[in-house]
Amino acid sequence: MGDATLLLSNRGSESHHAKYRLVHVVRTHRGADDRAYRCVFQEEDTQGMVGISVSKDLMVMAGEALKSNIMTMGPIVLPVSEQLLFLLSLIAQKILNLKLKPYIPDFKNAFEHFCIHAGGKAVIDELE
Repeated sequence: MGDATLLLSNRGSESHHAKYRLVHVVRTHRGADDRAYRCVFQEEDTQGMVGISVSKDLMVMAGEALKSNIMTMGPIVLPVSEQLLFLLSLIAQKILNLKLKPYIPDFKNAFEHFCIHAGGKAVIDELE
């Protein structure tokens, strides 16, 4: 087992201590979808005890939220070469009606590190 200590600060004087710098943040809100809203829900049971109910839709909804975040983040962080390859693939499919597999951008060209939550394997499996 490992552990980590993290200090978040918005003070400019602390910036020289930082090992990493957060450049972009993307948030997507899935609450308008009733299945997403109710997939993890705090409620009272028949005995009056407050608890959390977890729906079977949790992995599907988490996968959709992650896919939405990746689609939103792509144009911001991907290099121009990856964006052009994606655009050419899209044009070939939609306009030229070629039966090609869609181009999946290589996000390793945009990020030095990926940090996936330990419980995120099931979400990644759902995306695949």
